Formats: sequence, structure tokens, C-alpha cells
Amino acid sequence: MKVIYKDLKKNEIKLKPENLDDIWHLYNIIEKGDLVRAITFRTAEEKPGDMLRSKKLEKKPMKLGIRVEDISFHDFSDRLRIHGVIEEGPQDHGSYHTLNIDTKMRDGITIVKDEWKPHYLERIEEAVRSSKRPSVIFISLDDESATIAILRESGIQKIANIESHKSGKMYNEESRKSQDYYAEIISTVKNLQKNDNLPIVVVGPGIHKDNLVKYGKEKAPELFKNVILCGTSSAGMNGIQEAINIGTIGKIIADKRVVYETKLVEKLLQEISKNGLATYGKKEVKNALSIGAVEILLIADNIVRTEEGEELLRLARKNNSKFVIVNTSHEAGKKLEGLGGVGAILRFKI
Repeated sequence: MKVIYKDLKKNEIKLKPENLDDIWHLYNIIEKGDLVRAITFRTAEEKPGDMLRSKKLEKKPMKLGIRVEDISFHDFSDRLRIHGVIEEGPQDHGSYHTLNIDTKMRDGITIVKDEWKPHYLERIEEAVRSSKRPSVIFISLDDESATIAILRESGIQKIANIESHKSGKMYNEESRKSQDYYAEIISTVKNLQKNDNLPIVVVGPGIHKDNLVKYGKEKAPELFKNVILCGTSSAGMNGIQEAINIGTIGKIIADKRVVYETKLVEKLLQEISKNGLATYGKKEVKNALSIGAVEILLIADNIVRTEEGEELLRLARKNNSKFVIVNTSHEAGKKLEGLGGVGAILRFKI
């Protein structure tokens, strides 16, 4: 994320999203009632004679400011859709419009709030910091198929699935089919890698991951020079999640948000299971915050925007408790949702 300018006296900040992680951060920063300005495309108002020229009017770029009523994150299209009423711009004040926000926009997006709450400012700072951290490419494979995915701030994004096309008992890891399988995997990763030099983690059961790395170091040594191997009980997306959970690749992805959140939620669940330093549920966590017992507050992203969520964050700041907003689109977030969306790791037992 790039901060183009920030004027907290006017309560406005202009940001330039640089990757899908930044789009996800914007989704968690923008809320109903905000004024958002961006360059967009809209059909220009008709002038006398326009209808005589053509029935089809061209959409033209224009800068609009809309009062946000709804916001949705479309990870399949790497885009944020912000819907609301036009308040600023050359035309159509009072009409509805949808801004499509993606990483291709050159001029960025200006967000004006009634108040910039501390956790929103912290989120922007985190997005700026995380833009300097590497993403991770996962290759999760067995003898039947390979899943290629990227670890992003918003979770694990599946990029491709490649079939090995093995045939019966005569299938041999050193066979032409095996080499074709590995070559297709490497070609896909090369296209994904481009000039980003992203670290690669190869996971899966058995010897298939080892054979891929051996082949990769022969055929694409630069691509595979810093690859990390991680043995898992299964391949596919399950294998990737297992690799994250067991922590063997922490030296690369420890700073990635999904890993960080997963680690904290797992710690919360472990403490709950042994009746240790943890509590969960809105009422229970609020009581713990009130007496200064909370070390880390874990709160689901869909709870943050509620009045109860704001109250919990206020108590956390008042009592110097760290808070982490957990994304509910990944597995750990769903586990936290199952606990009511709120949990706390405690300083002392209550």
C-alpha cells in the first residue's frame, strides 16, 4: 500500500493499492457512511444533439465522490466494489454508482471519514509495512495432481491445479509422463513468479515433492535455489494448510497475516481446551478487558464494525491490551467465529 497523502485535520487519506492484499485491507478500512473519491467510468450527461448522433452513449472517465452504502470484496476478480450515492462530481448528484477498485488504478482512492479510529490507522501502517514483505508460492503435490497457490494477507489463493495423467501400475517417477508433469508445474510457477522473486514452498506426502525439487534444480536452478520442502500427510489445499499449521515454514511466512492469525487462534483454542489462560464470548471477554486481564484480544472482522466490537476495542486500548482483527475467510477465522467471533488470551487466570 502506498500513502499518497494524509490530512487527519480534514479526516481524509489517499491510498494507492499495489496488490490484492491492499485491496483486502481497503475492504476492512472502508465502512458505510464514508465518502470515497476515485476516478471511475460513467455515461456522460446528454447534450442537445447527442440523441441524433447515436443511441449508444460512451462511458467517460470522471472523478466522483460517493457516500458508501455497501462494499464487497471479489477475490476471484481482484477487485473491490463500493456502492453508494454520488455526492461529488460533474453530474448525477443523488444517483447511485459503483466504484470498482483494483491495483490497476493510477490515481488511487481518497477515503474521508467522520473519524479515523486508531485501528484503521494501524491497518494502513501494517499494509505499508507488509508491502515490503515477500509473498509465498506454494506447490502442493502427490502422484496424481499438484495445487499451486499464493499466500496473501487475505488468505490462501488457489492459482492452478495440474493433473499428472498417470496411467496404472506402470507409472514411474522417472518416466516421460513424470517429467512432463514436473515441467508443467515449473512452467506455471515461472509465469506466476515473473520478476517478483517470491519464495517457493513445496509440500506433500511421499517422495513426489523431493523429485519435483530435484528436477526443478536441474531445469530451473534460479527458480528453485531457495526452495523449502515440507512433508505433509496430504496434498492439495489441505496440505498447504497443514504446512502452515505445523510451522516448519515460519522463517519465510511468519510475518504473513494469515499465519499470524492462525497461530494466535490455535493458541487460544489450546488454552481453552486445558482451561488455561483464555476466555471467549462477548460478555466474558468484555469482563476480562474491564479488569485488565487480557493480553491479546482476538476479534473477527465482522464483529469489529458493530457497536459491541467498537466497545471491545476501546476497552483494549484503555487497558493496554493488544488486539488482532481476524479475517473470517480463512480456517482460523471460521474457528473464531464458532466461538462467537471474540476470544482473549489472558495475562492471568480469572
